[in-house]
Amino acid sequence: MAKEPEYIIVNIDVPRKYDWSTGKYLGKVYAEAKENKKLMGNRCPKCNQVMWYPTVVCPKCKVETGWDWVELADRGTVVQYTYLVFPLWDPHYGERWANSHPSAIIELDNGIYQRHWLEETDPEKLKEGMRVEVTWKENYDERGLGLQDVPFYRTIED
Repeated sequence: MAKEPEYIIVNIDVPRKYDWSTGKYLGKVYAEAKENKKLMGNRCPKCNQVMWYPTVVCPKCKVETGWDWVELADRGTVVQYTYLVFPLWDPHYGERWANSHPSAIIELDNGIYQRHWLEETDPEKLKEGMRVEVTWKENYDERGLGLQDVPFYRTIED
């Protein structure tokens, strides 16, 4: 009868201190969101298009965008929206997943388009053309992730 192999297990706990940079563009977005509750884009020096999320190179002109920062408007108009009627399967966990907040394309007042969540969940109250404003996480320690610091856009009356 063959003897079973004996295994020796050595656990080595090595701390891995990673300090990754978000880069000069995304870092600016994260810092402004955390410190000032502002979303920032950058402007192309050639075509004056404002990029959201900021980019190093303008996708249209293929020139370096530089440091011309523009604060995005905190209000806008819903152009299109959709919400889940039937929950989807999450492929990572094998469970059903549904976000109760509708997803929308919002045209901000300074012409930037953004996809984000709406606070309104009543299908009867949802409509294209409704006015919305940004809401921010109030806890300072939870902010610093750019658009993720905005839980959703809230309906307003103009």
